[in-house]
Amino acid sequence: MEQQRSGIPSLDAQRELSFELVHATEAAALACAGFLGKGDPDGVSDAAGHAMRGALEQSGLTATVVLSPRHQAHLPHGLVITGGGRKVDLGVYPVEGASQVARGHINAVSLLVAVEPGGFAHVPATSQVEKFVAGPGARGAIDLDDPMIDNLRRIAFARDVRVQDLTVAILERPRHQELIAEVAGTGARIRTLEEGDFASAVMAALPGSGIDAAIGIGDLHATLIAACAVKCLGGEFLARLMPRNDEEKKAVGDKASHVYGLGELAPAADIAVAITGVTGGPLLPGVTFASGYAETSSLVISSRHATVRRLTTQHHLARGAG
Repeated sequence: MEQQRSGIPSLDAQRELSFELVHATEAAALACAGFLGKGDPDGVSDAAGHAMRGALEQSGLTATVVLSPRHQAHLPHGLVITGGGRKVDLGVYPVEGASQVARGHINAVSLLVAVEPGGFAHVPATSQVEKFVAGPGARGAIDLDDPMIDNLRRIAFARDVRVQDLTVAILERPRHQELIAEVAGTGARIRTLEEGDFASAVMAALPGSGIDAAIGIGDLHATLIAACAVKCLGGEFLARLMPRNDEEKKAVGDKASHVYGLGELAPAADIAVAITGVTGGPLLPGVTFASGYAETSSLVISSRHATVRRLTTQHHLARGAG
């Protein structure tokens, strides 16, 4: 399948690990985009996972799945994909927002994060994490123990805007009702998202996304994967574990009140990230289809090369393909 890419990178750039990963996120996005609005979230997840695994098996990497925010039938935790001399650990999410795709809603993405073996954070296992993410200008400006108004004032000061000019992303969950009311009381604007633990964090750290902060309670694996991307983008990320039962409280122990910073959440020295839009939204356009080809839009991010690239790819479809 011939692929044409806008802004073709140099040969050295093409050797970046993130360019190996983006083939897999593109494959997953293309595979599940055909399910748009058809009410089959399980079909969306299955198609994306199958396509991502197939692409990874052709990548030339020896990769171990270490983080996955939800159970992945095709890419289960601990799976080792063998295929090459370069070894990496993976954080996988073939499609974040399968229900979004099934209902024809925005903000679904496919994503992969790769680090050197052992490079992901090792923290006590809990189901949920309290997090606060902001952009590069807010480094050192937020504190999980401070009132919301103080944090948002410092972010606004760093951005040289008013609190009323800020937009805060919060997942639309019953557990966030008080948090939404607290943010609304500061005067800041709120963008509620049905899905997007990872995508909202990246938007908060990415200049020009229209999101200035992402806050709330989310999944541990999604938090650790997102922290890797935010570290590459130079943003700020604080998190605190939230044990929900006696077993998790025992596992957390004296770390219950500890606030993790980016150095702890994303300790890897070599991080590669690939994100491809599925249904479109503030982060990335979705998959589009035209006569004889489909087009995807992706972000490819490398800490080793200190690069953030936007990639548009035309995938030429086989004659007669649907």
